[in-house]
Amino acid sequence: MIGLLGLDFFGLVLGVVTHLPAVRVETLDPSFDVPITNVTAIAGETVTLPCSIKDLQEYKVMWLDHRLKTLTLETRRIIADERITIERPHISDWNLFIHGVELSDAGKYMCQINTVPVKIKYVVLSVHEPPTIIPELSSPHKVTAKEGDTIQLVCNVTGVPTPTVTWYSRNHDNMKVVGYDGMVLQIRNISRYCDDLYKCTANNSVQPPASRKITVTVQFPPEIHLTNRKIKQRLGKETILDCKVTANPQVYSAWTKDGIPIQNDEKFKIDLYEEYKNTVILSLKISDIQESDFGAYRCEAQNELGRDYQDTFLYELKPPTPAPSTPRTTSRTTTTIHQYVFTWASGFVPMTPRTEYQSSTNGQQGCISPMRNNLHVVGLLTTVYLLIR
Repeated sequence: MIGLLGLDFFGLVLGVVTHLPAVRVETLDPSFDVPITNVTAIAGETVTLPCSIKDLQEYKVMWLDHRLKTLTLETRRIIADERITIERPHISDWNLFIHGVELSDAGKYMCQINTVPVKIKYVVLSVHEPPTIIPELSSPHKVTAKEGDTIQLVCNVTGVPTPTVTWYSRNHDNMKVVGYDGMVLQIRNISRYCDDLYKCTANNSVQPPASRKITVTVQFPPEIHLTNRKIKQRLGKETILDCKVTANPQVYSAWTKDGIPIQNDEKFKIDLYEEYKNTVILSLKISDIQESDFGAYRCEAQNELGRDYQDTFLYELKPPTPAPSTPRTTSRTTTTIHQYVFTWASGFVPMTPRTEYQSSTNGQQGCISPMRNNLHVVGLLTTVYLLIR
């Protein structure tokens, strides 16, 4: 009885379950975290192209490159390029790794799910490259020009993004900017003062920048400068003649007398000193000067661009002639005394008829005072005697 009841209950439950309405299970479609991603990499580095998927279920993931070439299927690499790998740091990640990324790798990549229709996430890869100067397409490290020429200094550079080229020249051991944003620096009518070290620097904000140094040498004919054009010296003494020679290149320079080059010997000694760039001092020392040593000395210099010379004259410095002797005289100071004698006519009151005074001999009148305070002139002057002693 119980067994029959148990069977009936089981059948009842089974019938209920069998006749219940079917329950529909809803599933979510796969989705990407973001539809598009921009990635920038430096050439030579390892770059990660991210792709994160939710609810992938049983669908498959593929990577295609910017040429629509299939790179990977799930975790397997399809192409022979061993730089390509799939990395899955998390269960939802299907990241594409490119080791040693190259400029040619730049472009739009697709992380694809084989749903219907296909779902795609785009990853745009930009590859940057630091500046590089191409030696065979740039100016050599040493450039030679003649004064008055027009020259071009070239720095041919590559890099992504396109580098900016800045030109510098040396100024008292410091570099100053002479040109900006150009691969070619043109110098027109170049002068000797442009003879310097130049440098081009390429920069595109990708480290490191690139630079190239170019030494410019300007050639020009000699120029002679003499400090003294006339020199005097005594017999038996010595003197030095200095000549400044500015030229590039310095090929030939000499002192000559009467058209004959002077050589070092017991009488003449020639020394060469470098004063500053492209300038030397040619010094001629003349010892024990004799009559035959007086005259014109020529300093001359020459190179393939020209010649220059200047003359200086050596004269005899004679000792001064002594002044003729004169007899020594003794100066004598005399004092002139003026003495006046007054004679008075009769009929006047008799008084002492004379008074005396002295005047200075230097022409300045001194203080004159009568010898008698009570002297008064009351008669007529009749006679004056001037006695000079």
